[in-house]
Amino acid sequence: MGGTLRQSGIIAAPGIIALEKMIDRLKEDHDNARRLADGLVEIKGFRLDMRTVQTNIVKLDVSGLGCDIGRFSAELKKQGVEISVLGGSSVRMVTHRGIESSDIDIALNIIETTAERLRT
Repeated sequence: MGGTLRQSGIIAAPGIIALEKMIDRLKEDHDNARRLADGLVEIKGFRLDMRTVQTNIVKLDVSGLGCDIGRFSAELKKQGVEISVLGGSSVRMVTHRGIESSDIDIALNIIETTAERLRT
């Protein structure tokens, strides 16, 4: 009988590691998100409220591209940049451990060239 809490240790372990060993990493993730947002806001066809970039999550509107958002997402994924389509013309990008500042530059370059190619 019972045993349903047995898996809770597996779920709790990453949280404990995050709180005890990774808390200093959060600033790096947040800085990378801000750097990403700063670059995205300069790309024609994107709209982004910089006030919303307060963590490692960047949400933006790509309606100005005038292309299918699914195609945009697929083209980026082929080149190693993954975005989450939130619906309509909104997408989300998240920075996390393993993403360095130099990766942000690479991603911005890929996003910009893809946007230019797909923009109507």
